[in-house]
Amino acid sequence: MAEQQSNQFIVYTFGIQIDGVQLEQLKTVSGISQEREVVTTHHTTDKGVEFISKQPGKRTVPSVTITRGMDKSKALNDWIKISHDEGDIDKARKNVTIEMKDNKGTTVRRVTLERAWVSKWVSGDLTAGESNAIDETVTIECESLKVEHA
Repeated sequence: MAEQQSNQFIVYTFGIQIDGVQLEQLKTVSGISQEREVVTTHHTTDKGVEFISKQPGKRTVPSVTITRGMDKSKALNDWIKISHDEGDIDKARKNVTIEMKDNKGTTVRRVTLERAWVSKWVSGDLTAGESNAIDETVTIECESLKVEHA
């Protein structure tokens, strides 16, 4: 029996860059999506026959969430500071690139969040007396999302 080869790729690693600056480590990235609303219209002919038409509506852009171990990453901390402490969203808008890589380190998909900014930062839970690593979660908003298939 011949072995079938899968067209699927398995993402072994992924990385994220903020305006070309690579963040050190990530645990998860979620919320990457593209969507268009669907506009449904009902029409009736002069003979009383009804038909339905579907058209593409407005596009929506996602909120993407990244989770990572809290560290001293200057790139991410500065971006959060500009977005929240300074409140300068025009200055905070950055292009964010997420690269998904296969087991050989080859980029198989690249997603770019354009004119992105940080809308939310959350610290992991703190528990007295434990020496667990702390995670942080950052929610990123963007104006458009582009997917490139490598």
